[in-house]
Amino acid sequence: MQGGQMQFKLDQAGLMKAGPVALIVAAVCGLAWISIGLWGIAGLLGYLAPIFAGVWYIMTARKSGSMPAQMDGLVNGAILGAVAGLVYGVVALIVSGIAVSSASFGLLTFSAYGVGSLITSVIVGAILGAVGAFGYSFLVQQGTIK
Repeated sequence: MQGGQMQFKLDQAGLMKAGPVALIVAAVCGLAWISIGLWGIAGLLGYLAPIFAGVWYIMTARKSGSMPAQMDGLVNGAILGAVAGLVYGVVALIVSGIAVSSASFGLLTFSAYGVGSLITSVIVGAILGAVGAFGYSFLVQQGTIK
């Protein structure tokens, strides 16, 4: 810590390695909004996709040979979680519009996912990505995961 500021390393190479898998998982989770009967599960998947992104970042960093420091893992997991939340939100926004248009009743339509939900997905994705990265790295440090 220098002058009261935390220092962290932005791991672009690690994020680029972990990104494709995490973002494909987030997009597939967003596709659950296509069926109105799956909206409850789709909402839950919106929370699980960013957690997976954070965990996947730490797993990918470990496979490359180095375990990131705690703060580095938190920040990079939050970044990947926010991007996963954005991908989930964009796919859900598009797909739920398709499902809603097929279920509209004349002039009476309803919306399940909107721009506000997209912003919320990014913010919650950043928080949950950091939680996933922290949780997985904590379990590795404790020796629970080898």
